[in-house]
Amino acid sequence: MTLQTIGNVLLIIVLIGWIGIRQLTWRPVSIARMWRVPAIMAIVGVVLLIQTTDAAHLTALDLAVLVVEIAISLGIGAWMGALAVFRPVGNSREADLASVESRTGWWGLALWVLVIVIRVGIDLLAAQAGSHLAASTGIIVLLVAANRAARTAVFAYRLERMPAVAA
Repeated sequence: MTLQTIGNVLLIIVLIGWIGIRQLTWRPVSIARMWRVPAIMAIVGVVLLIQTTDAAHLTALDLAVLVVEIAISLGIGAWMGALAVFRPVGNSREADLASVESRTGWWGLALWVLVIVIRVGIDLLAAQAGSHLAASTGIIVLLVAANRAARTAVFAYRLERMPAVAA
């Protein structure tokens, strides 16, 4: 087992725990704050990819795996955003962006586990097919960023259309 593999396993465990807790608890909704995590993670993911990947050795398989994984991550993130339940904070009957909480619950956690299972499956298949990029830590971080970005986009869309928010 290489140091990168151990690091990837630890990263996955931390991300599962962190995002799992966030799926199950009511959290205040602040769209601006929700965009920060995917933006930072995307930057970190790209930097890690640049540092660990030799562009001369990238193959069409590497790029195809990256595109497929990002598409899946975006789709499941959008699904998580669609599953989210919103509620007003406190006794206010009229919610506004500053007084709304959300959670995706157990279904959101199940979707998060699905992202991880699909990721591991694609990683194993891609590695057997000769992809070197699929095992990169940068890809893991980019996939989490894509998932969180899609979820946030759906949240923003849904909140714009909430009658109490639009008023």
